[in-house]
Amino acid sequence: MVDRDNNDSFRYEHCDVPDGLTLAEWRVRRARPTNRRAQVTGGFLAAVATIAPIVLSVRGSRSK
Repeated sequence: MVDRDNNDSFRYEHCDVPDGLTLAEWRVRRARPTNRRAQVTGGFLAAVATIAPIVLSVRGSRSK
């Protein structure tokens, strides 16, 4: 349901945008930081690069 307040704006019954916050401000606040994904990916690659040689050396040292 839409209530018309004036010609340029309208209000919804249910909305995730908090009172007193514009839609643009809410979108900026909700946007994920772009460098966060790079940090997680870098950490994952560092973990793999650390663990892979250990796993390969243990696997290669087992007797058959």
